[in-house]
Amino acid sequence: MLRDIQAVRGADRLTEIHRFHDPAESAATLALRDGRPEALGFYLDRRRVHVGDPATTIEQLFTAWQADRDRGLDAIMLAPTRDLVIRLNSRARIQRLHNTRPDRDIELADGNRASAGDVIITRRNERRLRITAADWVKNGDRWTVLNVTSTGALKVQHAQNGRRVTLPAHYVRSATELGYATTVHTALKASPSTPCTASPPAMSLGSSSTPC
Repeated sequence: MLRDIQAVRGADRLTEIHRFHDPAESAATLALRDGRPEALGFYLDRRRVHVGDPATTIEQLFTAWQADRDRGLDAIMLAPTRDLVIRLNSRARIQRLHNTRPDRDIELADGNRASAGDVIITRRNERRLRITAADWVKNGDRWTVLNVTSTGALKVQHAQNGRRVTLPAHYVRSATELGYATTVHTALKASPSTPCTASPPAMSLGSSSTPC
């Protein structure tokens, strides 16, 4: 569709990448976008491409994520399907709780539950939920849960800017999910500045802004 719009109406085309400090990585992402096979050389040389059966790859993904978390990094797992994201998020929360029971938790839109200390992602823009005079809750934002209220609302803190807001119960039920794992598409919206690990069904390619 975007190509059709460009052909009919014309459009500016971005040619420079500003997300990456390494010029070679910037060039590799542009080559990937253009479908040039030689772009894989950059990732192969840096051991960012891993091939394996789905079960093994998922286990490696979770192990790498856990190792990053143990080192104090705010890592996020990337997966190709929402079903796999839900499973990874559930496993990550079980790992975090480590056989303890929270005082209060609440069901999120993805069917998982969240309590104080969990990381969540908001999935709908809501301008009425202001975090500053010029900013609001957005789709793809990541938050740490500070408290679950008796009404089912969540008091949360933004993962990047540290600002706080209370998400009402109806928003929590319809537009939030756990944030330990997400799809690649959602991660692009979130623009995480943290290590990421990607897990397609048989191959993982880490092409995040920071090394996995």
